[in-house]
Amino acid sequence: MRQAIEKVACRKIQTPKDFDFLSELLRERLDERVSTSTLKRIFGYVSSSSMPRRSTLDVLAQFVGCKEWDEFCQQAEDHTPSQEERKESSSDGRESSSEKADALTPHRGMKAYSWWLAGVLLVLIIGGLALYHLQRTELSPSQYVLRVGQRFPSTGDYLQLFGITDTAHAWSKPLPHHSGIILWGPEYHHPEWHNDGNSDSLMPTITEYWSPLDTLGIDSSVIATRNADNYLRATTFNELRITFMKGLSDSAYIFLGIYRLAEEQSDDSHLVWQRIADDCDLSNLDYLDQLRH
Repeated sequence: MRQAIEKVACRKIQTPKDFDFLSELLRERLDERVSTSTLKRIFGYVSSSSMPRRSTLDVLAQFVGCKEWDEFCQQAEDHTPSQEERKESSSDGRESSSEKADALTPHRGMKAYSWWLAGVLLVLIIGGLALYHLQRTELSPSQYVLRVGQRFPSTGDYLQLFGITDTAHAWSKPLPHHSGIILWGPEYHHPEWHNDGNSDSLMPTITEYWSPLDTLGIDSSVIATRNADNYLRATTFNELRITFMKGLSDSAYIFLGIYRLAEEQSDDSHLVWQRIADDCDLSNLDYLDQLRH
């Protein structure tokens, strides 16, 4: 199970940061909460004499593609060589290859063929989806690097470049597998969040603050609290924002670059985001983590 989880998560689970990542990944994909302490016990990171709860094992089984723990165990048993097969494989060549082939039942041969065919189909499907993705976004090799000024008709057109298909709350989407990095889709001169700056030079800084145009019935303390909360979140998580702004000239979203909070110019009443990179290399997003410091 541990090996299967690491394969699905596409990383080794070895450090406290890995366990935090896995716990968050389970929450995102299954809407289930498994604590990092539980995961550490399951992976043997900390010693424990207790067995995991059945409900926890069911969640992990679902994460690797099974309905429940029993189904995972059955699949694992089906892929484990029997004692007779192990003895046969260690017989030091006493049976000829033709004799071994004769010993295989038609059922086992068909099963092996089915697995081979499934693998071929999977490769074709993944290749087809990748080709469709490239054709839909019309990316040439040079466009694997986003550059300031590139236009996108809608949020879905740029989110799909990062593997995101869910466009709900598209104005703020976490970048998958990169904690603290946000895909930000602000609106220029938004009636509540404002998002001010110099549009002529494509917004080298963006000043963000919440203040509704119609403040009738809204206590000033509510406005102050909301801006203070926004400031606390941005500084606590050391956010980095890959920014696509709407409304600079029309309804399209324009890529403005990568922004980091200018803490010297920000306070609990407003945030000033400063562009620190004009480009975004889609083929190697790991480098973004280095820009946060």
